[in-house]
This record gives sequence, structure tokens and C-alpha cells, in this order.
Amino acid sequence: MHNLKFTSRFLLAAITGVFAVAGNVPALASEPTGNPAVDCPALANSLLREPAWYAADCRGYYPSRPSQVVKHAESPLVNGDPAFQLDLRANPNVFNEFALPNANAPSNAPTTTLDSFALEHDNATGVLWAIENVTLALGQVNKATGAFTAGPTVTGITGNVTGLAFVDSNSTFYVSAGDGTASTIYSLDKTTGVATAIGATGTALMIDIAINNAGQMYGHDIGTDSIYSINTSTGAATLIGPTGVLANFAQSIDFDKSTGVLYAWIYEGAGVNRFATIDLATGTATTVSTPTNQELEGALTPVSLQSFSVD
Repeated sequence: MHNLKFTSRFLLAAITGVFAVAGNVPALASEPTGNPAVDCPALANSLLREPAWYAADCRGYYPSRPSQVVKHAESPLVNGDPAFQLDLRANPNVFNEFALPNANAPSNAPTTTLDSFALEHDNATGVLWAIENVTLALGQVNKATGAFTAGPTVTGITGNVTGLAFVDSNSTFYVSAGDGTASTIYSLDKTTGVATAIGATGTALMIDIAINNAGQMYGHDIGTDSIYSINTSTGAATLIGPTGVLANFAQSIDFDKSTGVLYAWIYEGAGVNRFATIDLATGTATTVSTPTNQELEGALTPVSLQSFSVD
């Protein structure tokens, strides 16, 4: 049921009139038709956040969904790197910090007006960057308060922004975006906000991207629930393998660049999610902590940046 194609999603678009408009990321307050048989399949694979009605009305709608084959770590990875995550399920949103890998135990959790599916940390300067969903402003996030300082407006994007990735602030900024049927990788001028299309990934629902110190990009597609390597010159994605988790709505992946480990915030819906490491040879997700009742966008930093002052 999870892999329904996109005709049902366009049915929801016709009902609501608010599908995949760049900079417009709605959170529907009520079920559009009141019929789970129509409304639940229409959001079986969605690039947006989970609507408030979905958890209550669709929690039991998929009794025959396949069992999840997911590795669980025998013991947590303990390295203490500081990490940040934005909870999009809270109302208002909550921005918090935690020490890897304990995403379920934040040390600081202020509320924030920041609304973003695209966070990335510059490990050279200590600056946390974000693209704001509604205004499409590229800007910086205060890591103590979650306050967002807007810079230039991002232009040239088709669909909704789903990810932001770069090696550091002196390298190319990359953005992923999609409209529910195709996903595209863009380069982004951080001074002007102008985005230039590099190319299509060849997948429909690339929900986020991450890039390691060597400049290799990876992506998570929720249409296939798989991890891909991505060519930064062409945008083309090459399948690595399935995560083993049926993901839906907002997701996040990011590298801990001090260790080279790719982490994923994988959201399944109805408040169920896991923080996991990704095997870059197979795509398999290994759960290391399980935040509850949260839908998260995140960013990681190396241990050496713990001494940086806030932005």
C-alpha cells in the first residue's frame, strides 16, 4: 500500500488545491473528504509534513503493510558529537540539541518559528544554515534559540525544497527539490539565492540529500524507501539499496563529518520515527535511538565544534 503511485496524490491536490507549490508547505488541519479510503492513500508518499488528521484517521488503515526488516544496534554508538534537530510535529515547532547518538534525549528545546526541511551545518565556521519553507529564504539559525535570520530568497526552484547539502561554506551549496513526480538537484548561489538546475535524480521522491567530506552526495527516496548515491555533475541517482523502513512525510539525512557516518532521521508517520545509521554499501538503516512523537529535520557537527559560540 505504501508504494502506491502518484495518481492518488494528485486526487488530493484536486481536493485541496495546495499541492507542491514552491514555498507553500501546508499542514492540512482536517481530512479533505472525510473518507479514509480516499484521503489516506493520497498521502501514502508525501514530501510534506504529516497533517494533523493523518495520524488519527490513517493509523490503522494499512493492516497489510509488509513487516519492516531493520537492523538494531546491539549497543549505542557513543561519540558525543553535538547535533541539532527541528521537530515539525510540535506546535509550535521545537528546535533542540542532543549529543550523538541520543536523538531521544535533547538537552535544549526552545520553541521556534523556523519552518524548514533543509538544514546544513558548516563545520568550518560553526554556522547552521537553513532554507525556510514558506518564504524560501536562505539564512542562518541561532543554535541556542532556533531563531532564524533570513538572507536572500531562493529562486529558480520547481516544487518544494527537500534538502540542503555542502562540504563547507566555501564549496558549492546543493539543494534538492521535488513536485511529487520528479526530483531535481540544484546548485545554489548563497549570496544571491539563485538556484541553477543540475539535473533530475531519476527518482520521484528524493526527500533529502547529504554530502561527505570527499564531496560524494547521497539521497533518501521515500517512493522506493532506498538510499542512492548522486552524481553532483548531472544530478543522476544510482541505487544503493533499501533502508528497510517504510518512510513517509518529512525526513532528514546528514553526515557526521568527523567520523564519515551517515545518519538518518526516518519518520514512519503517527509520531513513530527512528534515528539510524546508514550502511553506504547496502542502504540498510541501523536504529541507534528512537525519539517519540516527533517528525524531525536535522544537522550534525563534529566534536571539535563544541567550543564554537552560538551564531
